[in-house]
Amino acid sequence: MIATRVSPETRARFAALAARHHLSASSLLAKMVDEVLKTNGESWLGSGGQWPAGESENRPGVADRLTLRLRKGDRALAAERARVRGMKTGSYLALLIHNHVHDAAVLPPNELDQIKVTGARLAALGRQLRMFGMPNTLSESVASDLGEAIASVRREVEVAREATAAVVRRNLISWETGAGSRHA
Repeated sequence: MIATRVSPETRARFAALAARHHLSASSLLAKMVDEVLKTNGESWLGSGGQWPAGESENRPGVADRLTLRLRKGDRALAAERARVRGMKTGSYLALLIHNHVHDAAVLPPNELDQIKVTGARLAALGRQLRMFGMPNTLSESVASDLGEAIASVRREVEVAREATAAVVRRNLISWETGAGSRHA
């Protein structure tokens, strides 16, 4: 892909020129590039028909950059899905493609943070539960404190469960074909 920014006037004049030749602006530009390369391409290539050092199409940044033409309505849907997940549209689509081609399930950063918070809460619960190893000869005040700890543990477990279930639910909906827009 070769792209350039031109004024609206230049774009209109170029499109009119292409139309006179029964071509799209893109086709005319491609023909022009091919013609320039035919005429000047040999002097650009180094010895043996190789690209000069640092000009390879395979260098980082060139091969990794891609332009997509989305189907009608897909951009708005992708933008909404990205917004719900707290991401930019391009970052969301890049993550989606990465997960697909690598057969992975990489979470968006904010969802990964939610899982980390849930893990920290569960770790705190584990520390509280260690208190249950105390002897049965507890004073009434310690037993009262233990009852409060148990109530706190129950609340935290429910919060952790709900947070984890929400992340899992969003991920399942996101990766199911066509289901995300109906259930999001």
